Amino acid sequence: MHPPTSSPPATPAISPDIFSLSDLASRAPSVQQAYAHVRDGIMSGKFPEGARVTEKEVSEALGLSRTPVREGLRLLVADGFLVLRPNAGATVRAWSDQEIRDLYAARILIESELAALAATRMSADTLAELREIEDEMESRGPDTSAANLDRISALNRTFHARIYDSAGNARLRTMRAKAVDIKIILRTRRSYDRDRLARTFQHHRELIDAFTARDPEWARAAMHCHLRSAQFALLERQEHGG
Repeated sequence: MHPPTSSPPATPAISPDIFSLSDLASRAPSVQQAYAHVRDGIMSGKFPEGARVTEKEVSEALGLSRTPVREGLRLLVADGFLVLRPNAGATVRAWSDQEIRDLYAARILIESELAALAATRMSADTLAELREIEDEMESRGPDTSAANLDRISALNRTFHARIYDSAGNARLRTMRAKAVDIKIILRTRRSYDRDRLARTFQHHRELIDAFTARDPEWARAAMHCHLRSAQFALLERQEHGG
């Protein structure tokens, strides 16, 4: 006789289905609303790391039924904002120091190479756009208010996107998208202080200089330094409970 088999584990209320941010636009407005509500709460610190996020509280806050909220939470799990904990449901993801180091090891390899490629392929129009973006980023000086950091973060994402698009390597861009967890990018905003802002601005100016010189090795080194600095800032903030 065959030994008895154990019962399969119960299916969690929220399963980590394969979704990505690119799927969000095709979802119902109520799903998008639930997704944005929780995502923005994570960004602002309303939902801190390790906090439980329930269908009930989101449904009541937004006046939605639980079905679109459940799908919104599934998307957030798949995109790395939330994780599933046994007997706890969905909780805001927390990051260990080692996870941050591993993530940045991948980012440094991929994004430094993309910067090197961009140095030889970037158009004059894109180079001019980078200068304009950086001018706008620096336009309010070392203002570390939440509103200005949100503004800078959006401009920073555009700045880097222009670099990676200029590299002309779709495979590396795809690898980069998989390596960069969105939650880490959002946490980076909270690691900015006056000194960090000044370093970021300096690194961007150096990248622009490297692209102007069409020097791939300079661009690679500048991007490497930029990302190492970002890693250090995140680890330092985590050490002090930020």
